Amino acid sequence: MQRFPIYATLLLAAAWLAGAADYKLKDGTTLSGEGISFTDKGVVIKNADNKVLPRTAWTNFSQEGLKEFAKNPKARPFVELLVEDAPAPDGTAPEINVPDAAAVPARPPAKWKEVEGKPTLPENPGLIGGMFTTGIGWLSLIVVYAAIIYAGYEVAIYRRRPRNMVMGLSAIPFVGIAAPITFLILPPVKSEEEAKPTAVQQALAKAKEEPKPEEKPAPGKKKPGLSFGKKAEDAGHDAPAAAGPKPVAVAKPGNPAPAAPAKAPAAAAPTLEPAVYRRGETNINKRFIETKFAGFFKAVLGPAEKDMWVVWVTATGGEHWSKRIVSITQTDVVVNCPQEGGGTLDETIQIAAIQEIHLRPQEG
Repeated sequence: MQRFPIYATLLLAAAWLAGAADYKLKDGTTLSGEGISFTDKGVVIKNADNKVLPRTAWTNFSQEGLKEFAKNPKARPFVELLVEDAPAPDGTAPEINVPDAAAVPARPPAKWKEVEGKPTLPENPGLIGGMFTTGIGWLSLIVVYAAIIYAGYEVAIYRRRPRNMVMGLSAIPFVGIAAPITFLILPPVKSEEEAKPTAVQQALAKAKEEPKPEEKPAPGKKKPGLSFGKKAEDAGHDAPAAAGPKPVAVAKPGNPAPAAPAKAPAAAAPTLEPAVYRRGETNINKRFIETKFAGFFKAVLGPAEKDMWVVWVTATGGEHWSKRIVSITQTDVVVNCPQEGGGTLDETIQIAAIQEIHLRPQEG
């Protein structure tokens, strides 16, 4: 048992001596030790002091060093091609043994199958000819034809025209496309309810038909035009005297009677006339409302706006009676609507949904 460590040490030393060697470099120096790592980039050598040297490239070793590495089976694959064989006795160059590359099976040539009766490419018929000679052309014509008829259907609803008439004219080949455009330009047909005069229009018509009462002259005055060719003094003598004496102001000599101050005519209060503005006849937008109803944007209404209602008729048939316009944007208008029980309520109305705007006088 005491001899076992000695035997183990001798075996390790023999193994190291068997793997250790001297490797000469091209610069004349020598590396002594055992190669522990072999790659295609070089070798890592561990010297007698158990110090690992940096990896040394194969190109730095001389032929003697490379031949020494070739004795190691692990290093032989990396140095086999770098070792130069000694020249033959007859002076010829030695034969270099290069391992044969793996044989790659040759790819069989492709076989082309001959097809009889190849299809011929169609000739270019042009745009118009291609529309009537190809399947995709006929499909495009059918889609366009159906789109024109559908456009006539939508225009008939929008302009309140007979659908059968507009769609029938749109179905005429080649010229039917003009039917939707024509009916879209024409004004819409008014319904019976829209053709009836509104309450404002009826009131205006009634006021025009009623005769005005005749004005009677004041007592003591003559109607103009009764004394033809007479002076004002003569006409005064011809007029009958009124019953009872009347006081007459007589000016004293030297003291002329003071003239009565002239009264300035009273300024007429501004008024607004009833009116109706319909979409289609009027371009109802933000600018139109700001311009036409500028007085209704004030916090305190003027005398002309106090006695008027602004009625907003929407596409759904609803009516909004308002006294004042709170605010307006490009798409909406906010109006202040009085309530029956007292108080007010701000209503938001879309400008695109407004069909009519009525300016009506306040009754009572």
